[in-house]
Amino acid sequence: MPRPSLKEERREQILDAYEHCVARFGLEGATLELTAKQAGLARALIRHNVGNRADLKEALIERFLTRSRSSLDDLIDALPRRNRLAVLVEWLFDPDYLDPGTVVLSEALIAASADDPPLARKMRGWTTDFVAAVENAIRQDYPDASEAAVTAVAAGVTGIYFNIESLAPLGDMPCLLDASKQAALLLIATLEDR
Repeated sequence: MPRPSLKEERREQILDAYEHCVARFGLEGATLELTAKQAGLARALIRHNVGNRADLKEALIERFLTRSRSSLDDLIDALPRRNRLAVLVEWLFDPDYLDPGTVVLSEALIAASADDPPLARKMRGWTTDFVAAVENAIRQDYPDASEAAVTAVAAGVTGIYFNIESLAPLGDMPCLLDASKQAALLLIATLEDR
């Protein structure tokens, strides 16, 4: 009886290690040697299970995008039918929702986008998907709001959220987190006057 393949398990182990290295050293600084050391594997096993450095990078980016989109979809699907936007803001600015590891990885990918147009396109798509989800929540709660107001408020809420999320690796900052949530809610409240 043949042994079960460990390739997928090894692949995830390697991608976890590479993700850690990218978060710590950036995309350019995350070498195969550092990844192998972090994974506790020989470098040859990385090549065998994932491929070369370009393959590893592409696999990490696709995994990040897939996980992010799945997480966003789950979040949106869990929103109540009414008052979606207020609940969304509560969840986005909940300190238990912020994941410093994901934040650092996304920041590393965004930083690497400056010199990598294909990656920049993917990260713009990732950002656009998030903004679109916020816009949809706004439209459901404020169906009479103008398209310009929906776009502006979604951009503002996204900007506030991405800013506070970028500070998550610093640790506990409850006053700034709460003030950022209040700023997002104040921005949303402008839709009631329209």
